[in-house]
Amino acid sequence: MFRSLLRRIEWGNARIGVINENLANVNTPDYVATDLEPLSSKKREFVPLVTTDEQHCARMNTINVPHARVKDLDATRSDGHIDINEQLVKLQETYTESTLMVKSFEKFASFYRIVLKG
Repeated sequence: MFRSLLRRIEWGNARIGVINENLANVNTPDYVATDLEPLSSKKREFVPLVTTDEQHCARMNTINVPHARVKDLDATRSDGHIDINEQLVKLQETYTESTLMVKSFEKFASFYRIVLKG
């Protein structure tokens, strides 16, 4: 669970950086807005199990899915200028989701601290 949350937080931070770059280049001629490829729920991340005996469970490796930058055709108007409002909406959505992931991470960490103390 921690690994999945960290992955979402890292993706959100990277996307905020890309959106900020798009906004910074709003007046740059011929600049095409970019975006990160969304994380897909179809790509499963396997968490390795900790075992006391090698015969209990087969070890699994995590799948590392790189983030691919894609041209954001929706965010660039036909005249080549970036749609600022659309970029700001994407920024707000990503920030809200990242905040939720950070709070979830904090709650899970708090839960594990309680369990490990008891």
